[in-house]
Amino acid sequence: MNIGLGTASFGTSISPEKSFEIMDAFVRHGGRVIDTANNYAFWNGAGGESETVIGQWLQNIERSKVEIHTKIGYQPIEAGNPSRFEGLSKERIEYALEKSLSRLQTDYVDVLYAHVDDTSTSLEETWSTFTTVISEGYAKKLGISNYRAPRIRELCEVITANDLAPISYAQYRYTIIEPKEDADFGVQVCLTQPVRKVLASLGGDVTIVAYSPLLDGTFEPDNQLPDNYQTEENDLAVDRLRSEASSLSVSPSALVLRRIADQGIMPLTMTGKLSRLESNLSLFSSDVDTKH
Repeated sequence: MNIGLGTASFGTSISPEKSFEIMDAFVRHGGRVIDTANNYAFWNGAGGESETVIGQWLQNIERSKVEIHTKIGYQPIEAGNPSRFEGLSKERIEYALEKSLSRLQTDYVDVLYAHVDDTSTSLEETWSTFTTVISEGYAKKLGISNYRAPRIRELCEVITANDLAPISYAQYRYTIIEPKEDADFGVQVCLTQPVRKVLASLGGDVTIVAYSPLLDGTFEPDNQLPDNYQTEENDLAVDRLRSEASSLSVSPSALVLRRIADQGIMPLTMTGKLSRLESNLSLFSSDVDTKH
């Protein structure tokens, strides 16, 4: 099933008990990929809460039934100050990974991501350390998140020149409508055409993952688009989406997720409500044609 479960709010605004219920249901419906990060959710806590909850849940499930994806590199080193984050030096990677594995109560993660581009550390140092993580069995595959096209090209050159482990996953902000040209998402990088072109040049071996595909429920009726997406074109597109979803007897969010998956991109869905999760997953076991 080409959809992952986002867990950024697990253990903070979503209680551990509700988080367990959501993960149980996700697996029951055929889901496998559970996405987290070592800094989730520092904006509502200290960071690490999501991994801790997932680690507790993992003790009651066969480990091979799920893929745990986690990200390191963007945990603030000062509480409440995200402008100073841990980075991706060899020392910080080793420390962060040890802590993540401890919180997750597992010997390995299926995918380890560089959460943001750390321009203060050489790509060779970061990726050589990540490659060692693979060789030592602490991760099965590697990913990047929020890297811009020029840096991806540079990283690929480093990987080739030093015979390092390949990029297998790439995670970006993405949904079915385009943000405004002047939209500002901070360290978050949107999946742009230049990024897509670079990733495509790698031979189709990179799985693209879309975070924030539902824009916090904005596609549902009576909700307004966020400022970064507020355009007349997008308003019309959302009206059409809602109309089509109604004709299919599904939620607009479910249709958005299915459309993204039909592009070969893995969307992440996150919710603290079981009914919403089941609604969002409804088209992933359906034969309804949504590729219009």
